[in-house]
Amino acid sequence: MVSIGARKKNSSLGFCTKRVVVIVSALALLALGLQASSLIRSLEHDLLQHSFEKPMNATLSGAAVLTETNQIGTNDRIVGTGSDAMSEDQKENWKQKMDAWVYEPKNVNYFWKKMGDRPFQREFYSRLGKGNFNRILDVGARSYNKFCKDLINSTSVEYLQMEPNLPSDPSDLKNDGLFECYMNEVREKYPDQVSNFDLIIDFGVFGWKLVQNEFNDAKVKGYVDSVKWLLRDKGCWVLKTDQGWVPNEVEFFDKHILPYFTMKDFDNHAYESGHSIKGGNFKFYFFYKK
Repeated sequence: MVSIGARKKNSSLGFCTKRVVVIVSALALLALGLQASSLIRSLEHDLLQHSFEKPMNATLSGAAVLTETNQIGTNDRIVGTGSDAMSEDQKENWKQKMDAWVYEPKNVNYFWKKMGDRPFQREFYSRLGKGNFNRILDVGARSYNKFCKDLINSTSVEYLQMEPNLPSDPSDLKNDGLFECYMNEVREKYPDQVSNFDLIIDFGVFGWKLVQNEFNDAKVKGYVDSVKWLLRDKGCWVLKTDQGWVPNEVEFFDKHILPYFTMKDFDNHAYESGHSIKGGNFKFYFFYKK
């Protein structure tokens, strides 16, 4: 027979044991939660670092563009194949590389509200319909860019896009015309587009490290020359750069861009060149054609 004192002692030990088990379980759950939280933050950081964007490398030689008139009208789509382009094997290799960089968010509304530099871009595009921009070219087009024209919200602004590798459903795009070509081809394929744009938006293409890794000085010059060729006098090239896109940004600008462009603020000092968000992960520069 167990004495009352012994029962009380055993009961007390059992209670303590249960408390220890509960505390250990709680600590384990907390540790798992912290690990999960850390993992989520790490994944989010990696995704933000890559800007959620396919590079749309509009500089390498690619499919030449054929059109009956070389004129781009409202909702026109210009397509074709090339003669002075890469070989078929090179094209396929480049396409596979491009496909590996694609990001198409499932929740586009959340993407535009929260992710990376999209909140800033939402604000930026909304300004354009109120400015002095009659004709805008946006370099790179994915399905999530369909909101850009609506954000501009102006019937007097022509909004065109340049994209050599269309998204899986091209009907998702929303624009007033599409150059289905690479940037370095535009002067040859559309000679009547010279000095035809007030603003060129370049987010996630020229200023992305994975794109610059494919460049040499000649390709960089060809890209910059094409941008300059498309812009009207005093036209603006808005360039977004990602952290680490080139080894030395100042030297790169001095060598490749500033001989042909002047770096200034945008929209009556609304944004300064070098406008930084996400702790410097993304910067925005405003270059005006000399």
